Amino acid sequence: MKKSTHARLLDITFIALFAALCYIALTVLFFPFGPMYIHFGNLIVVLAALLVGGWQGGLAGSIGMGFFDLFNGHADSAPKTFLLKLLIGLTAGLVYQFLKKRKQYPSVLLLLTGIASFAVTAALLVHTFEQNHTYTGKSAYLVPLFAGIGLLCVIFSLLKNRFPQKTAAAIVGATCGMVVNLVGETAWKFVVYVLAGSGAPAAFMAAVLGQGSTLINAGIAIVGGVALFTVLEKPFARILEK
Repeated sequence: MKKSTHARLLDITFIALFAALCYIALTVLFFPFGPMYIHFGNLIVVLAALLVGGWQGGLAGSIGMGFFDLFNGHADSAPKTFLLKLLIGLTAGLVYQFLKKRKQYPSVLLLLTGIASFAVTAALLVHTFEQNHTYTGKSAYLVPLFAGIGLLCVIFSLLKNRFPQKTAAAIVGATCGMVVNLVGETAWKFVVYVLAGSGAPAAFMAAVLGQGSTLINAGIAIVGGVALFTVLEKPFARILEK
């Protein structure tokens, strides 16, 4: 169905708004943490995708975060940013809309998400102790984050008929978007290391182990994005329905 002029103007307005918020999130709301870079840009992309649509949220992320890279000394990674942020929005939005329209509580998907989070937690624990022989290092900071996400997902999976179906769908959608981003970031680093002369096995391990900030930002995006979505969903729905 062809969109009205009003609907197209709303799309443009929201894309511009969330693109600006993405840029601000990277400019102001960031926290250097050793070699890692913690920010709220992915949170804004996820939130936009859930509130106004996947392609709108993805395009806003591509514009806001891509231009940040271009104008702040990261032009070499701008193409990757443009593509991955678009994919985050598309994935989160499409999965959310699909699950919302089915109107079935995604218990199995939430349980699988929780199990995957626990698997990440276990892998991080093993890596932490192998590297440091004690519970220290940057991987240790990720353990409670992903253990918490896993626990919440398992609890939500058991709360069928007691927890809003839209919120459950949003959790799964946001998680899928972040998985796409994690895979993309890992693939990008793998290619960079291979082009720099590393062997494929060493490049793969370095790429996987170099995703500390990506994992933290993913956790922030899932928890923060869904939390804000639950607050803003009804006001945005009223705006979009007018």
